[in-house]
Order: sequence, then C-alpha cells, then structure tokens
Amino acid sequence: MAINRRRLLQVAAATALFGPLRARPGHATQRLLSCRSDRKGRHYACVFDGRGRVLLDQPLPGRGHAIALNPTGTLAAVFARRPGTFIVMLDLIRLRMTTQIDAISDRHFYGHGVFTADGRRLLATENAFDSDKGRIGIYDVHDGHRRLGELDSHGIGPHQLHLLNDGRTLVVANGGIRTHPDLPRVKLNLHDMQPNLSYLDSENGRLLSQHQPPIHWHQLSIRHIDVAADDLVAIAMQYEGPPDRRPPLVALHRRGGEMRLLEAPEQIQRRMRNYCGSISFTDGNQGFAVSSPRGNLVTLWDRSGRFVDHFEQPDVCGIASNTGITWYSDGTGGLRRSNGDLGTSTYPLDDNRWDNHLIAG
Repeated sequence: MAINRRRLLQVAAATALFGPLRARPGHATQRLLSCRSDRKGRHYACVFDGRGRVLLDQPLPGRGHAIALNPTGTLAAVFARRPGTFIVMLDLIRLRMTTQIDAISDRHFYGHGVFTADGRRLLATENAFDSDKGRIGIYDVHDGHRRLGELDSHGIGPHQLHLLNDGRTLVVANGGIRTHPDLPRVKLNLHDMQPNLSYLDSENGRLLSQHQPPIHWHQLSIRHIDVAADDLVAIAMQYEGPPDRRPPLVALHRRGGEMRLLEAPEQIQRRMRNYCGSISFTDGNQGFAVSSPRGNLVTLWDRSGRFVDHFEQPDVCGIASNTGITWYSDGTGGLRRSNGDLGTSTYPLDDNRWDNHLIAG
C-alpha cells in the first residue's frame, strides 16, 4: 500500500510544525497512537499528539484493533481486528508505512501482538481456525518480517499478550471463544468455554503455568491484560453467559498465586454491562483503570484491588498512561486527558471514531 503525494506533504507539514516525535512531558507534545474510522467507513492507523492533532493518518485495508511499539519506539505494528488478516508496519521516524504482513492461509489475527525485548521478533496472536487452536505467530523484524514459526498459546482464542519484565516470560489472555472466518463475529462454543491466563517461555513455547476463572464463571472471557513494573497482571474480562447475571469483570494475578476476582459496588458493577474494553496501569503502577464502553464509564482501582472511583465518558474504550498523564479515547472521537495536578480536559475530534485501543510512547 503506497502513501500518495498528498499524504506525504501532510506528513512533512506535520513534522515541520511539531518537530521530532519523541515522548516528552506535557500533553501537547505527547505521542499517541490508535486505530480509527471515519463516518464513511474508512479505516486508519493514526499517530497524533495530546491535543488530537494528526501527525500520520495511514489508511488500512480493513478495521484495525491494537498497536504495538518496539522497545525503541521507532516502529509500530498495527493489527487487524478479528478475523482480519493483515499487520501494517509503521516507521515512526519517517512517519510512513513500511510493509504489510499477511496471515498465512489457515490463520487470521486476533488484534494484538508484542515485540520481543530485543526488538528482533514480533509475536502476534492468531487463530488456526481449522483446528480451533490458539497460536502465536513469530515474525522476523530484521528479515522482511518473514514468518519464522509459531508457539502454542495453550488455549482457544488468544487475544492480548504481554512480556513480563524478565523479557522472556510471555503472559497470554486466552479468551476461550472459538471462531471461524466463515462466520466472522459468531461465537461458536459459549456453552463449553474454557478461558485461561497462560504463562509461556517465549523462546520455546513451554507452558510455565496456567490459571482459569472458577468453573461457575467459565464464560468469563479473559481478553485484555496489562503488566506492572513488578509483574502484577491486571485483567479485564467480558462475560458471555446469561445477561441477568453479574459476574466480576476485573481480576489481579501474580505468577505462582491465585487469580483474584474483583468487584465494583453493585450499582457500578451493573452499569459495566458485563463488558470491559481495555485495562491499563496508571499513576506509576499505583493503580489501574478499566474501560466499559457499553456502560459509558471508566472504573479506577488501586493496585491492592480496591475500587476507588469511576467517571463517565461515552463509548470509552482506549486507555494509555505515560509521563504521569492518562488518556482515554472513545468512539465519538473524544480524547480525555486526566492528571491529578492538571485536572481533566476533553478534545472532541470531528468525523472520527477511535477504535478500541490507545497507546502512548
């Protein structure tokens, strides 16, 4: 996919206006990345600053989901929303697309991935849909993103994954939902779901440990995770069972221990509508935030698992925290900045719908 001359001129103008893209303190110069759509149904990967001013708006072949940054912040991987089959690579120094990775014939992507600690490999969650197996595709960043092989995710429907701080252990959220691209958004096994949180050796795929919700909550799909500096894992889930039930939707886990299911006060728990969208540690890992786009709210928790507060934002999903500021994006085009010293500000953008995830770097 080529960038046309008009797009190159727009990028050049943005670079001249805002200078080099580096993560610096202050909301105006903060670099943020997200996928977005416009009202005509066109899809983009967007690099923008803390006031929503666009620095790169890369057209995508379909709807995007999440974006991963390499360790130096110079390269981004944009993942297709399930059951999409593309990963678009962005050069964040030159502000341009470099290549597109296409899924192999019996795979589709699940929307998330992560670079290895040395930046040499890209790991992407995938569905081997003919066998219903979750896989983690391995791509060589320095050899044209050639596919090197794959790891077993040790579950069905792997979604988000993170490296722990040893740079080797991989934690994978296996959502437990079987899907097939012939029925793109249909969930095929809700009656016997088995979601799990799996810890793997990223070098050889060996399963180190695995953890599941209690059996009576087996329809809690483990979807999104974040990892604190001390390897505490925060978990956001989506419930696929009877809509009149109110399961816990948030959990904490530390490798070697039990999964701790957390609940908000009853009224807030009900408003979350059994669906969490994103989760991110904030405030220097002292707390974390969880978005509930169907309930139009964000819940705030401390690292002990205590519910702290909530606020409302329409169709809010993306959360990113950096340099003491946390950002929240939503499907109406809104971008909210929150900081204890500076208060909050919201920047609505015209003709824009932010997709599910947001990163700062």
